[in-house]
Amino acid sequence: MQRPQNSIVFTLLLYAAASVLLGGCATDLSPVRSFAEQTQKMSLHFEPMPAGSVHSCMDKAMRKRLILAERFDAQASEQAARADCAAIAQASVAIASLNDVLLRYARTLAALADDKLPVYKEEFGPLGDALGGLAQPGGGAPLLDTDKLAKVVKLSEHLSRLASQRTQKSALRALLDEQEAIDIVSNALKEYAQRSYRAGLQDELRDLAQLRGAVDDAAQREPLAANYIRTRLHLEGRQLQEREKIVAAYVAAVGALQASVAALRANLDHLQEAELQRQLAQFARQVETLQKQAVFYGPARW
Repeated sequence: MQRPQNSIVFTLLLYAAASVLLGGCATDLSPVRSFAEQTQKMSLHFEPMPAGSVHSCMDKAMRKRLILAERFDAQASEQAARADCAAIAQASVAIASLNDVLLRYARTLAALADDKLPVYKEEFGPLGDALGGLAQPGGGAPLLDTDKLAKVVKLSEHLSRLASQRTQKSALRALLDEQEAIDIVSNALKEYAQRSYRAGLQDELRDLAQLRGAVDDAAQREPLAANYIRTRLHLEGRQLQEREKIVAAYVAAVGALQASVAALRANLDHLQEAELQRQLAQFARQVETLQKQAVFYGPARW
């Protein structure tokens, strides 16, 4: 009878020790969870940007036809605008898939910190094909060269493989060791924000000045319509300027993201280090600024 009683006591001690260890692990990993949450927010605030690039292109084309054309056909103008913006729409799909890699990275980190791994099923060929065809804004060179593309696809494969692994600390270390791939992904997203999304906004702002001149020329014939359009152009110009600030906020958040990955990687065994806490707090502030500015995403519709 003594042996079973010892076995029960030993089992209870094991459960108690496991509870203490898991409880301590949850506390220790709170900086990882915090980083993952901010990265998810940052990624979600990027999501409207590719669609916003398409909207900017469409709005600019439709607005110009509406004001400058002698005879305006809304349906024909929309079809022509879609054709004009087809390349931008195609690029927006590819860049959205790249942002999704960053979002999955953050969600996987969060799940690991809570000892809950998601299960991903993905075909990696289509991801590589989509990103491989993504050119730099304003030029024919690829946004990701062969080496960078291979590292991004490797990261995506790694995220899926982790679904079958249950070693929490080693899995976290393996993800943080993908720092170079995360830098490649976030730099490409930053490049898109600066050279594609912001460039489209700046094109719209330049067009507004031209359109104001055309409205002024017609003001004598149609004063009420001219005043209405002037008001619309003024409000759209202010909104475009606010939307442009989203880019600066996003670029700052990317810098804080990259510094935070490096800090977490260096301090995974010392997650309560004061310098790491300061870096994560800085990242949170940058994401909060991005979140506040992101309310201006929505384009003014005609």
